[in-house]
Amino acid sequence: MRRPLSAGPRRRRASALIFLFAFGLAGGLPSVASAHPHVFIDNRVTFLFKEGKIVGFRENWQFDEIFSEDLLGDFDKDGDGRFSKAESEAVAGVTLPALEEYHYFTYVWVDGKDLGKIKPTDFHASARDKLASYDFLIALPKPVDPLKQVLAVEIADRSYFVEVLLAKNDPVKIDGLKEFTCQPNVTMDKKNAYYGGYVIPQQIKLTCQ
Repeated sequence: MRRPLSAGPRRRRASALIFLFAFGLAGGLPSVASAHPHVFIDNRVTFLFKEGKIVGFRENWQFDEIFSEDLLGDFDKDGDGRFSKAESEAVAGVTLPALEEYHYFTYVWVDGKDLGKIKPTDFHASARDKLASYDFLIALPKPVDPLKQVLAVEIADRSYFVEVLLAKNDPVKIDGLKEFTCQPNVTMDKKNAYYGGYVIPQQIKLTCQ
């Protein structure tokens, strides 16, 4: 797990509320001198198939140790190191409305057409070994036939308050596909570079046959 560049002697709390409020302070083009994120996410994506078509994908965000600690401090009311159903719902109540303004960090194209903002559903917050994670579903408006259409997915915070990178282990999975085979292809999308052009997002496509 990547760690923040500096935690400081006693960092400002990176709780969910402050974390999301800070997005509002992160707009505009930052200077190169201040070019570093404050929260780190290891992301995993699972593409979901039904009858040979992509119907959506799940995202799993695992947070860095510092943000995980404060997220648990804010929402793990019984102190058991996990999130109950009620605690997870409380996390969702704060997180999802605030992330809406930031496109839920999720960008989707079909044959080059931007599908716009797609609201996550089936959200769950969890924690294991002191690391907090979010898991949720992005359901596509229409199923995509990967043999005829090109689906492209990027997960990024374009304000760069949060760094989102694909996890080193098992970053992309495929679930429910039986009719043919697909392989994930991850490339650097220079066209959609952000943060003054300094950060290039990872774009995921599936090659199927």
